[in-house]
Amino acid sequence: MIYKTSVLYLFFIIAVGVVLSSCGGGDTSSSQEGGDNAQSNSGAIAGSSQGAVWAILPQFPPREQVISRRLLGLNDITMVDENTGWVVGTDGAIGHTSDGGDAFVLQPTGTAINLTAVSFVDAMTGWAVGTAGTVLHTTDGGDTWEKLAGIKGALLVEGVQFTDANAGWVVADFGGIYHTTDGGNIWDKQESGTLEDLLDIVSLDGSFVWTVGFGGVVLHTSDGGATWNQQVSGTEVQLNSVWFLDNSVGMVVGSKGTILLTSDGGTTWSSQDSGTVEDLLGVFILDAQNGWAVGTKNLLIHTSDGGATWTEQETATSSDALRGVYMNSLQRGLAAGSGGHIWQYRVAAP
Repeated sequence: MIYKTSVLYLFFIIAVGVVLSSCGGGDTSSSQEGGDNAQSNSGAIAGSSQGAVWAILPQFPPREQVISRRLLGLNDITMVDENTGWVVGTDGAIGHTSDGGDAFVLQPTGTAINLTAVSFVDAMTGWAVGTAGTVLHTTDGGDTWEKLAGIKGALLVEGVQFTDANAGWVVADFGGIYHTTDGGNIWDKQESGTLEDLLDIVSLDGSFVWTVGFGGVVLHTSDGGATWNQQVSGTEVQLNSVWFLDNSVGMVVGSKGTILLTSDGGTTWSSQDSGTVEDLLGVFILDAQNGWAVGTKNLLIHTSDGGATWTEQETATSSDALRGVYMNSLQRGLAAGSGGHIWQYRVAAP
């Protein structure tokens, strides 16, 4: 998903980053273009206190293949197994990996729209959403993407979640929640009870669903969206990302270092000390103990005790905002950022 701080995001154009091996060396270079603070570090490796490394390699495709020649960001990342995943960004960019992030290839989408979020239910079937109510769909792993009718009346679709090949939701500006039962051809608007922009949505089973957004809003349904109820978050800051491990344990992150944790499906949310005041833009929970959050200034923090304490994992630059993170295990993961970069995580060999 993309996290709105300015309507200028509607006009940004970027490219997809490419990730190579984290264990390789390589020359290091950096460049800035205009005022976008987009740096390019070739082969940059950063170590963490836990003996792991995050590596960043040059963007892909080459700058001359990008309409604007600028590299401004990637907005979301997802994986369906340890090898297969996708990133999305502006200029209609979708990148696909089949080797766990060692390499990404650009998939043709036929659009230059800003893509904000992506959801796959298996290695073949997925959706990407973006500005102007855009919904793209693939049934062949992204080799071809079809533009569906989309969401009428939505200026910016921020989040998407499908639970099978037919059932899914998107969330949008002005409290928009839309549901489909036919794979995205027809969307029905559900009554959210709020006019706050909604930024992310998550569901594991198609019945229990959570969405978060501006003004500290957390909404929940236990009946597939027939009724939505607002949960008490205890904050009014912008909430950017939500992840649930099961229908009880979940985490939300937001502005000013906000982290909220629940163990009862959101009946109660407790604030956690993140140790930062940076805006947190993405979150991922691997298991009951381990979770990651990413944010502005290339911030990446990790908990190994269920959110009680958080430790920063080093990255090589501070200019980007990391917007999404996905961990396959304690040894392997990926993160995507606003500089058109993808970071790859590998635990150093003993």
